Amino acid sequence: MAVTNAAAQNILQALSRQPKLLMKMRILSFGKNYDVMDEQQQVLCQIGLDASQNVTGSLVGSAVGAVAGGFIGKMVARNMQYTYTVKDPQGNLAYEIRKGKGAYTAEFTIVDPLANAPVGTIGMKRSLLGGLKAVWLNPQSQTYLSTKGNIIRRKYQILGPDGRPVGHVRHKILAIRDVWQLELDPSVNHLYSALFAAVLDFEKKM
Repeated sequence: MAVTNAAAQNILQALSRQPKLLMKMRILSFGKNYDVMDEQQQVLCQIGLDASQNVTGSLVGSAVGAVAGGFIGKMVARNMQYTYTVKDPQGNLAYEIRKGKGAYTAEFTIVDPLANAPVGTIGMKRSLLGGLKAVWLNPQSQTYLSTKGNIIRRKYQILGPDGRPVGHVRHKILAIRDVWQLELDPSVNHLYSALFAAVLDFEKKM
């Protein structure tokens, strides 16, 4: 699975040198934004949903919830379409993650915006009890990554195409910040793995 545009190549190069990545959601943000960092907490890339889309989703969910109940309002908000951006530390756009409609089942298409070409699709399924499962398919619809474990608690494995673990996600507290760590096999694409983990974390908060 080749990485083509320059911003994505720069991010991949920075991430691939790291045996362990730290990921943190920015609390003081009107959108939903994650920093992907090295162990010294230097930001290597940013994955986020802008403020306008985030506020719109919240307002729609709240308005529907006020009429039809909180559960229905949450389902309506989850069903909305939106687009995350993936940028390098200088703000250059590397990828877009485009979510289609869906509350319990949703599809996220990762797109190279320069070529307007998909590089993969994440299929996400949510259980009635709140659990999440996901699979990353390459453009040929072959499984590249999948999940095993408790995503809601941020304690799960990322499995490769042969079903063997290639990454571990663990929740960790560093100082006063809520940070989680992603440990990856050197053979996997660290950028795609970070996008996979970030999408799951966005969705578990929905």
